[in-house]
Amino acid sequence: MSQGVTDAGPGSAAEWAGAATESFADFADRVDGKEDVPLRASLVDGVATLTLDRPHRRNSLDLALSRHLLLGLMCAGDDRRVRTVVLTGSGGAFCAGDDVESVRRWRLGDRVDTPFDPITSDAHYLRVCEAILHLPKPVIAGLTGAAAGAGAEIACAADFRLADTRASIGSCLAGVGHVGNVVLMSRLTGPARATEIYLTGRMVSGDEAVHLGLFDRLCAPEDFDRELAKLAGRFAALPTASVGLFKELRERSWGQPAEYGLRLQDAYHLRTHATVADAREGMAAFAEKRQPRFTGG
Repeated sequence: MSQGVTDAGPGSAAEWAGAATESFADFADRVDGKEDVPLRASLVDGVATLTLDRPHRRNSLDLALSRHLLLGLMCAGDDRRVRTVVLTGSGGAFCAGDDVESVRRWRLGDRVDTPFDPITSDAHYLRVCEAILHLPKPVIAGLTGAAAGAGAEIACAADFRLADTRASIGSCLAGVGHVGNVVLMSRLTGPARATEIYLTGRMVSGDEAVHLGLFDRLCAPEDFDRELAKLAGRFAALPTASVGLFKELRERSWGQPAEYGLRLQDAYHLRTHATVADAREGMAAFAEKRQPRFTGG
């Protein structure tokens, strides 16, 4: 272990242990296809898919959707059968942000039926973004339409963004007198470009979004489902525990002095040797000149 650097901290994978009260498969069985739940969920071959399903409101976040989305992420993080998570939206949109009508009711004093914590007033999208950042598995955002405001934050929190040519992403908050899309968007684009996107209110799409780092890969609409399934399958075959440690290290080292970050990185490298079974399998496969058979542990 590198001297002076601990191997656990805020946002560590250990925080997920026991966080969910049910498996992801049970969660999916309970919510999928229910008329009063604006979220679809499925688990196939280690890939947990969560589909925002309020197409009449462009998948904007009300209380029911944000709560179920957060619970689905918690269940996925705590379920060893889940190896990667896919977030997507129905009806030609990813997520238009917080539901405007819900925000209006919150401003009028409703602290019960709105997507905000009734005690702290934290917006639920904040909890969703934190869950994605700390979830110890790869998270893919699959975009076939617009991601704006809080929806853009959720997309930016993901580890990989696959978009088709119809997709776009932006802030749109200055136009309604609000602040946001500073922290996570800036991590991808840099603060100057994030500022320009906020001030102009424009939506970014296509090759420009790839160039700015807002999208990682672009594909034709007719190829989207196939490319998303292929990418999710590839990520599900990775050494999941190592990916979780990588994400934890990424969050702890961000913005730290280089010397601290390097020592922390070395601590996590040693931790991988000591605790990750797939790390031993990977080394054995390399020595034996064969493909590794990762199990996620």
